Amino acid sequence: MRKKSKSLLQKYKGVKTKGNISNSGLKTIVDLIIGTTLGAGVGATTGRAALPVGLLLIGSSHYMEEETGVLRVAGSAAIAYSIGKVIQNKEIASTVNGITLAGETTKAKTRLSQFKDEVLHAFYLDKVLKSKSSGESSEVSNGASEVGSIDLTPLDIFEQQVQEQALNYEMENDEPFELEDSYDEQDEFEDEFDDEIDGISFPMIEPDLTNI
Repeated sequence: MRKKSKSLLQKYKGVKTKGNISNSGLKTIVDLIIGTTLGAGVGATTGRAALPVGLLLIGSSHYMEEETGVLRVAGSAAIAYSIGKVIQNKEIASTVNGITLAGETTKAKTRLSQFKDEVLHAFYLDKVLKSKSSGESSEVSNGASEVGSIDLTPLDIFEQQVQEQALNYEMENDEPFELEDSYDEQDEFEDEFDDEIDGISFPMIEPDLTNI
């Protein structure tokens, strides 16, 4: 396994980029993913200690005569990220009092969470993930609306039947069908009933209070 990794590293070092577009693109992607992104992640993890850590990576690259240059890119990215986030890191550090293992872990998790969002935004991945999540939420909402919808078909059929009956009545009696006529007849019946009630007298029966 170790020999394979060394052989792979040797092959990568032996790749010539001068005048070769594909090899130049390969090493550019490696510098971007392993060097820049990883170095910025180191800067986010270490916080204010990113400056000495970045210098250590750059110095190690020169000391070991590292030919790929990935360590130098990573160290430079860590330092650059720490400089750009020095104020935010200071604000995050102010939320935790004292220097403890739990406090430093909490601050590191907060910085890494922000770094993840920044990487997604920088590589336009947040828009892709947002579009997928919005599509899934729209499917869920559509399904919920279909499940919760009310079938109004019987009411439509009933309304159509009433219209047909009214049309048949007008054709047979040669007069428009109005519901107000039935209401008027009902009102007349109620008035006659009230008059009959008013004409009836009920004798007053006095209660017997002698036994009280």
